[in-house]
Amino acid sequence: MLKNYILIAWRNLLRNKSFSLINILGLAVSMSVCLLIIMVLVDQYSYDTYHSKKDRIYRVHTTRYHENNGETASSALPLAERLRADYPIIEESAALNKEIGGDVIYEDKFATGGGYFADGNLFKILDFSWKEGDPNTALQEPYSLVISSEMAEILFKDESALGKTVAFHDKDIKPMDIEEGNIETDFGYFTITGVLNPTPGKTHLPFKLLASLSTMKSLPEGAVFSRKDEDWDDVWTNYTYVLLKEGQQKANLQSALDEISERIYAQKYEGKHSFKAVSLRDITPIGFIGNTTHVSIPKVVLLILGILCLIVMFSACLNYTNMSVARSLTRVKEVGIRKVSGANRKQIFAQFITEAVVISLCSLLFAFAILQVLQVGFENLTFNQYLKISFQQSLPAMLLFLVFSLLVGFVAGLLPATYVAKLNPINLFNKLSGVKLFKSMGIRNALMVVQFTISLIFIISVVLIQSQARHILNFDFGFDKENIVTVNLFDADNYDRFAQALSSNPNVSSVGGSSLIPAAGWNFGTEVVNPENPTDSVSTNFFDINSGAVQTLGLEIIAGKNLPFEGSENQVLINETALKNFDLGSVEEAIGKQIVILDGENFQNAEVSGVVKDFQFLSPDRPMESLLMRNRNSALGFAMVKISGTNPSETVASLENTWKEVNPNSKFSYKYLDQELLFIHEVLGDVIAVIGLISFLAIFVSCLGLLGMATYTAQTRVKEIGIRKTLGSSIPQIIVLLSKGFVSLLLVATLIAVPAAYFINNLWLEFFASRVSIGVVPIGIGVGSILIISLGIIFSQAYRAAIVNPIESLKNE
Repeated sequence: MLKNYILIAWRNLLRNKSFSLINILGLAVSMSVCLLIIMVLVDQYSYDTYHSKKDRIYRVHTTRYHENNGETASSALPLAERLRADYPIIEESAALNKEIGGDVIYEDKFATGGGYFADGNLFKILDFSWKEGDPNTALQEPYSLVISSEMAEILFKDESALGKTVAFHDKDIKPMDIEEGNIETDFGYFTITGVLNPTPGKTHLPFKLLASLSTMKSLPEGAVFSRKDEDWDDVWTNYTYVLLKEGQQKANLQSALDEISERIYAQKYEGKHSFKAVSLRDITPIGFIGNTTHVSIPKVVLLILGILCLIVMFSACLNYTNMSVARSLTRVKEVGIRKVSGANRKQIFAQFITEAVVISLCSLLFAFAILQVLQVGFENLTFNQYLKISFQQSLPAMLLFLVFSLLVGFVAGLLPATYVAKLNPINLFNKLSGVKLFKSMGIRNALMVVQFTISLIFIISVVLIQSQARHILNFDFGFDKENIVTVNLFDADNYDRFAQALSSNPNVSSVGGSSLIPAAGWNFGTEVVNPENPTDSVSTNFFDINSGAVQTLGLEIIAGKNLPFEGSENQVLINETALKNFDLGSVEEAIGKQIVILDGENFQNAEVSGVVKDFQFLSPDRPMESLLMRNRNSALGFAMVKISGTNPSETVASLENTWKEVNPNSKFSYKYLDQELLFIHEVLGDVIAVIGLISFLAIFVSCLGLLGMATYTAQTRVKEIGIRKTLGSSIPQIIVLLSKGFVSLLLVATLIAVPAAYFINNLWLEFFASRVSIGVVPIGIGVGSILIISLGIIFSQAYRAAIVNPIESLKNE
């Protein structure tokens, strides 16, 4: 029987090529995006599945005291030892600290990576594959280092790494290999005690090196954030992993953590924290928390993607339903013959469901081909450089695709199959106009309005996102960002040698030093006191900058003078916003005034040397804030070099040669300032691409649905059209008659979509201090686009019905 159903379904598919092509194409396009979303979901839920004890492994997070908010993945360093010593429910616990990452140097070779200080118990909790070394002793002694096989290949080639002595220069590189550091610290010499193979699956704990936790006590002062044995205040740089004994539950661990939190923090006035047990399987995906060890898609985003997948496929299924209903009117006699010949409702239902499933399976083949194109595009997106989503085709994923396709076919064919199966065989041989598959069109009209409302919201959103992206691309930061090369100093002493050597380079017009890159998203804060109001302190941003950087960036000094060339900690520049916040009077009155700056735990007197015109030193999405600029040579982290616009690649090569001559012990690491400031624009570009694709999909499936509705309407009103034309109605009158219902639906969708689009887009635009306005143009473009496309489809179908010879239509009826 099933074979017969499939054979008949295939014949019908070939017989009605246009109908089949529209349905297959609509389902394939929608299904391809859904398959992409499914693969993203599969990837994000595939973390840490290879650990043999995964059901008993937990990581301890930190929240605000007695509040389940402000969650971070980190915790206090002494927590692991306290749990292991005082609570017998704990089989093992391990502590990690992330304050290590930089260059591992062996002879003339170096490998760069980030990692953790860790104790050896970590290897008893998480599963690691060892190429060399003993996990029981690898991290026992100070200055022991376990590295990845990738690092070992770079440093030692085919040699054994065990026992080799390497130098380590810390550069504050994060474990995820995000090179944010610009200060270099010599950590001394380490002994390689182990080499790890790559993990067999995705991990929430990526790293390239592990150093023994005991090493922290022997490092130079200031090398790490904190080294106190019982420091319960630092819950930002450490991580705690726990392995429960067999039979113990999460609630038992949480009870122990609550007890420790009360014992440590209950009597404190500030800096109070609570601890939270999080199972290994819940680490990825997870919500928006701080200090994560890896980059992943938050759970709420995955939920949105899942809902989007359902909406997309529901729209496509609805369109299939529309087309199937329209076509079913031409097959009522076929169904009647089947029923008179003995077919029951279940058999008719099975026949129509089989046709839907066959079309869905055909769509799966096209969707899989489209998926290959979508994967390439997704892999090239900026944020995927950090997510590193894997699109490898596995047997479980392929089976999931097949099940998904079968489910889509069943859902798409359910409604037409149900209604056709319920038709009375006595009425099926009546005139076509007597068959009413739907007595009420209210639900279908409402769904059509919803489809077009969503499409219109997407179009308006794309236009606004593109406008905001162009706005940021052309954003006036208030300083010069063109033809400026930023060079990581790693050591502040490297600046003077480098700047002096560049003074003879004809392609370099100026050189300056700064502790951070303005507008790149970094900022430091401190407190300032005006001696005239000593009881009030004002929070402000600050960074260090020398006189050369003021010139290089083209900052406008509106009053006073630049910082001294030789540097002076007692001379500062402030911006116009700080002038108002510090209550220093007019710009002229502020020059020479004394202020008091909080410097660590001490206060330092300083004199206002000049007032600088406000410039965007924070990222473009943030409003202007007060800024204080000091000139401490020891705090410089970057050299900013203004180069000529001709032959920039040759100029950068000359900069690298100069750097190697004067600073041979540090690598040359540079970026173009304008490119560094375009990260937000690149992310917005990714968002535009994704939403643009979804918008196209929404419009495409909506138009297919409209085509199905228009076809249905034309076929059910053939006799009416013939009579009207016989009585003298013109073709334009017939077109208006058939189209006015759809035009009404479009107008209703527009009335709903415009305020909804305004509200939704206003939410995300609020995150940008400098933003475009939601005006008539983006709304007009969206409304105009959807109306032109929709009216073109409606009028074309109405015209086809209107030009039919009334004699033919009445004769057939």
